[in-house]
Amino acid sequence: MATSAEMSGTVQQIESIIQTIESKIEVSSQQHSPASNSSSTKSEDSGLDDGPKKSVTSAKPISRKSSRMSQSSGVSLPPVLEQLEHMIISDDWLGSETTSPIGLKQHVQVAKTRSREGQKLSELGRTLVTSASLKSYIDLLSSHHRQSIASWLYGNVNHVFSNLFRFPESQIYCSDPEATISLSIRNGIGHAVKLALKSCYGSDYATKGWKSFVEQGAPVVYVSPALHMDISSYLASEFGISDVTILPKIESDLSEIEGRIDHQQFEKILDEDLAAGKKPLILIGVVGTTILGQNDMISKILEIREKKAKFWLHITGQAIAALTFREPNNVLVHVLSQVDSMTLPIALWLGIPSAPVVTLHKSVEGYKASYREKLDSLPWWVASSYLSGKKIVDMIENAFLLSKVMLKGLSAIPEIEIVGVENPVDFANRIYKNKFTAPTVLIFKYNYVSIKNAIQHHRDLIQKNEDHDAISIAEKTLQDELEYGDYLNAWLRDGLLPESLPLGIDTIELGGNYGIAFRFCPLEHAATFSSHIDHVQRFVRKLTDIMRIVESTVAAKLKFSELKDGFPSLVLLPIRNWAGIGAVCYIPSIVKETNPEDWNVIQKQQISHLNLELVHQLKSVDAAFSSGDCTRYGVSCVKFGMLSDVKDLHNLVEMVAQKGKEIENSQQYLDSLADLIRQGIEAANQALRKENDQRLQNEGMMRQLPIMGSLVNWWSPLTPESQNIRGRAFNLKTGEMQETDVLFKSKKNSDATPPTTKNETPQVPHEPSNAKLEEESSAPTSESEAPPVEEVSSAEEAKPAESS
Repeated sequence: MATSAEMSGTVQQIESIIQTIESKIEVSSQQHSPASNSSSTKSEDSGLDDGPKKSVTSAKPISRKSSRMSQSSGVSLPPVLEQLEHMIISDDWLGSETTSPIGLKQHVQVAKTRSREGQKLSELGRTLVTSASLKSYIDLLSSHHRQSIASWLYGNVNHVFSNLFRFPESQIYCSDPEATISLSIRNGIGHAVKLALKSCYGSDYATKGWKSFVEQGAPVVYVSPALHMDISSYLASEFGISDVTILPKIESDLSEIEGRIDHQQFEKILDEDLAAGKKPLILIGVVGTTILGQNDMISKILEIREKKAKFWLHITGQAIAALTFREPNNVLVHVLSQVDSMTLPIALWLGIPSAPVVTLHKSVEGYKASYREKLDSLPWWVASSYLSGKKIVDMIENAFLLSKVMLKGLSAIPEIEIVGVENPVDFANRIYKNKFTAPTVLIFKYNYVSIKNAIQHHRDLIQKNEDHDAISIAEKTLQDELEYGDYLNAWLRDGLLPESLPLGIDTIELGGNYGIAFRFCPLEHAATFSSHIDHVQRFVRKLTDIMRIVESTVAAKLKFSELKDGFPSLVLLPIRNWAGIGAVCYIPSIVKETNPEDWNVIQKQQISHLNLELVHQLKSVDAAFSSGDCTRYGVSCVKFGMLSDVKDLHNLVEMVAQKGKEIENSQQYLDSLADLIRQGIEAANQALRKENDQRLQNEGMMRQLPIMGSLVNWWSPLTPESQNIRGRAFNLKTGEMQETDVLFKSKKNSDATPPTTKNETPQVPHEPSNAKLEEESSAPTSESEAPPVEEVSSAEEAKPAESS
């Protein structure tokens, strides 16, 4: 039996190590992080807590000497723990030739552990880590003593969770911690399969193993299409089960994103398996999917089980958390109390680190929890004792409240589409009247109407069996609109980032015709970030304000092509990864008659040179302008960004055209153009000299002598081909010396088919600010004081424009 002194010394040493690690991570974080003094969100109830934001004047490097003694407790650390401490604090030893981190030089800044960057364990977190260490200490006790402790802990946690989730007479199983939450949930599903095998095959499975499958029928596992987890290989390796059926989903507009079990198809599959002599083992359903928050129809599945065959019914999902409400939905409680087991990632819901995933299940004849399974409930005994059942219910109800408030706020913004909700206003009103439970997850995005129009047009062409070219054009238009919709939502994501962080809002790729969308799941983040209603309200207010900019930009984009037609010197260019109005390229008059497809290298240099200078001068007036690269034509262009008022569009386009004209007529531009022409003339002269030298070499020396040359030419005259005499013409537009036969051929073709300049609407975005055209016209920039050309990055972030 352990003495009090031994226990006290062990706990003290564990706490000393934790405090040392936390303090050194905090010191290194504040020394090397530029944002170490920024404000943070503190969680009192979760296991993670941001450390105090005090300034640190100097940080001691990690070394053997500094880690030998804890400053707070004075407990000496053995060298092996000293080495482990360094490995936890820093990851600068990863990838090095030596496996030991102690001998590494400290010339590289100490890198914090990535999984807990900027976070510090709270009192609950430290208690959980300490209790996990004490689990090994309990193993050292006598058999009766440790069995008694484990049984007491197990019974206590069983009672708490059975009452909390209204699952009477259930037993608890804590999954082994894994690298990800999905793997831990998979272990919980595996335990449910183990129980189903015992319940379905009885004692034969324990004694005969796979032979019982041959005698009684091969087991079949049915999986919901909303599980988002591949368990086939896991079940095959762990239990020898090869028949894993992903059930068909109900066909709907959202089925390509996430589907629910089609219970009618499931009933047909069940009949086929029974006729084939197979044995239905378990069905794994989802209540509260991770993307759309949908539920499999568990009541229908229970009816099928009652009529057809007895099988184990296991559920997982986030909507199970609604069972903990003080006043839960009676129908939900009645239906879910009839399932056989449920896996709950409650540690994620409460923001508790180091706590295992919980599986509640009904009693199975012949199954008794082992000592290790009982002792694994220790972290949840600590957490439930620290938080109390009331605090746990408060945290879960707060998450659903945040979802309800967010839904109400989003429903008031008509430009926002909530995926999966047809009438958000009516749905929100019903939730506030307690007719429905608030959704566990909200997926929303900017409702770009042009996408829906393009989808409908494409469907109409297919139904009418139009020609292939028309369908291809419709597909191209649809893809362009989908891309631009993604650019707009990506721009919204960046603009809402400060308001999104306290709520854990992120973006996901839905696929298909849905693209990028925002995902808000307060159950996963509210406890960790201490999210509250004020955070939601600030997010909704910011979204409402920024939506005005998006709407103005989309409206301006539709008018952009028509407005540009009034300025023939501007050409629309297609660019990518841009959410603004579009991009134009100012074409100097010397190149205007040339088709963009036929621009040569020198012409592209002239155009890019002028447009880069144009962007430089525009940015001095309006920081919203930026330069970009049109990969299609290989030239630089002027990008318009987001616009706060569509009325500013005409002034912006006019300002670009006037500025371009000023630069084109400026002495600086003419001098640079003259330099380009001079370089072209010199290059042409060198080509002529080289050609003449080549001609002399081909004709030979005899033909160059005055009298002898005439005799040789008379004796062996040169053919026109061998003479290689071509007419020459210097093109002032390109600065190149061209052969006259090529020139005449080009002129003949141009007379037959006049060149056309492609004028496609670009997909890239930009954002403008103030368009002060009148001030610019009255105060033109002096040519002698013009700043040098400066190229601006095309990846510049868009900023909202201020209306003039």
